[in-house]
Amino acid sequence: MTFYLVPIVEGETEVECFERLLHLVWERILNAADRLQVVEPFRGKRGSLIDPTHPSFLQKIEEASRTLARLLRRDPSGRGLVLLLLDAERDCVRQLVATLLPALRPIRPDLPIACVLAKQMFENWIVAGASTLAGVNGLPNPLPRRHDFEGHNGAAWLDEQMRSQRPPRKYRKTIDAIVFVRAMDLRECRENSPSFNKLCRVLEGQLPPPDEPPTEEVTPQPQEEQTDA
Repeated sequence: MTFYLVPIVEGETEVECFERLLHLVWERILNAADRLQVVEPFRGKRGSLIDPTHPSFLQKIEEASRTLARLLRRDPSGRGLVLLLLDAERDCVRQLVATLLPALRPIRPDLPIACVLAKQMFENWIVAGASTLAGVNGLPNPLPRRHDFEGHNGAAWLDEQMRSQRPPRKYRKTIDAIVFVRAMDLRECRENSPSFNKLCRVLEGQLPPPDEPPTEEVTPQPQEEQTDA
């Protein structure tokens, strides 16, 4: 069975990074038996994707939903999800989700639609799972102690660490992020980052319930006749 995931993201970097990350979560954390097919993400500007009154907001959700509906018509046994996946930046994650979800659901009530926001930015997820990144792609070995995984600027932290080893070298999102995504510790990231844990839980919620083991029929055994001594 195939699970079709139709992401809506901002920017160019997120397209490749999120696709790789979604596959890794599916395989390494969820151990999902279904095949995951991540459809080419729909891209939009963040300002329009966090504003339900903006014409592009409705347009992107409808385009992604039509794509998912078409895939499911072709594959009746398949399942799928439209996923709005954005950086929260300076916005409060809880408040922004509370604004977006009520606007998402009525657009296509017949299809699953979810919203996940990375606290601050996508790089904060990399930092939250960075224990396996020492010496990777220009990072120092050992890495300095990390803390406050979601309350700081993850891209700035990566840039600082790379410059500490080679001052002219800086963090280049379009090049370095995908390298770090491939090597980061996903389970550690889930423990350190509530917003990444939310992504895992959203995907986990799309998995079919595990098959219950068949109940064995127990044949009553004839009891020995009790005799008086």
